[in-house]
Amino acid sequence: MKVVGLVTEYNPFHNGHIHHIQEAKRVTQADVVVAVMSGNFVQRGEPALFDKWTRAKAALENGVDLVIELPTFYAVQPSHLFAEGAVKLLSALGIEDMVFGCEHADVDFLALAKEAPAIDQGQKFQNKNQTFAKSYAQQLENETGFVLEDPNDILAFGYAKAVLKLDVNMALHPIQRVVAGYHDQTLMDSQSIASASSIRLALHKGKLEKIQNVVPNNTLAAINSEINTVGFEEKFWPLLKYRLTTDTIGQLGQVYQMAEGLEHRMAAVALAEPGPQSYQSFIKSVKSKRYTFARIQRMLFYTLLNVKVDQMQAAMQDPYLRVLGFTDAGQHYLNEIKKTVTLPIISKVDQQLAKANLRLDFKAGKLWQMLASEQDQQQDVTRKPIYVTKK
Repeated sequence: MKVVGLVTEYNPFHNGHIHHIQEAKRVTQADVVVAVMSGNFVQRGEPALFDKWTRAKAALENGVDLVIELPTFYAVQPSHLFAEGAVKLLSALGIEDMVFGCEHADVDFLALAKEAPAIDQGQKFQNKNQTFAKSYAQQLENETGFVLEDPNDILAFGYAKAVLKLDVNMALHPIQRVVAGYHDQTLMDSQSIASASSIRLALHKGKLEKIQNVVPNNTLAAINSEINTVGFEEKFWPLLKYRLTTDTIGQLGQVYQMAEGLEHRMAAVALAEPGPQSYQSFIKSVKSKRYTFARIQRMLFYTLLNVKVDQMQAAMQDPYLRVLGFTDAGQHYLNEIKKTVTLPIISKVDQQLAKANLRLDFKAGKLWQMLASEQDQQQDVTRKPIYVTKK
């Protein structure tokens, strides 16, 4: 069987994702499409609009054959760690072709990655007045001439670096991102493809009519019937403020990616009177040129889940393949590779797994439920993979 791998968030699933799936099959002539998808929280440290099961079902109904969860310890990370985790999982599944959208599909990202400077904490990247990512991009431009600034190009570069670092047999197939840019927040009536950012913004503003033409019917149905996190910030901020005002500075300093004394700044801002009154105003109060908005958001997510450095490091040493759903073709492929796959395959989670290997995913699922006011349906324990029969 010819298989192609995708790395996704589907937040939410839209027509651009259908184009991605169709192009992946066309470019590689694949029979089976495997998507490694972020769970209940996405790379920027925000809860996904819909839970992982709803998003996995939408993918399976629109061309994907197997959905594997990208664990929280990979999913909520800067681009190079996000990409490395995704490549590691795809490679473990025996996948040798990966297709991704980017802004410059004509670039040979593997060749670029081979020329690129080493990612380290050397003197070249210690400018306190800009982010590490920007410092690195400047050094990359100086050495290769390529300007790495567009979001999907950054991920493409991350995939290439991961393939080289992990020394895996994987061909990378970039395809041109069409119509909408990653951060594009405009929606025109004539559009059939729009960015996930613009769709989420329209939902936040209650403008459901704006998204009718840019998402498939199952996403429309989910918007009308499924629990979501459109207004998550209102609930997120009190929970976060409680953590920041009750933990000691020493406890906050142990949180994963807390660095350079940020725990002092965060605690001081949270305790100030009257202080920030919202999640967004808090982030604006603690942000500096040194850290991106996304970096701060990820750090706040880790803070709320109380994820310590040693816990994250231990989790990343023990990856697994959590199956969220499959079609007949996806199930057949799993059966075909189960004797050669190089990581544990998990299709059902019990209390023991939830407290051990899947502890971060389990905690993230519980937090997602709190932010969505959804307490009836378990996110992990007792849940079985979704099975979709294609017509």
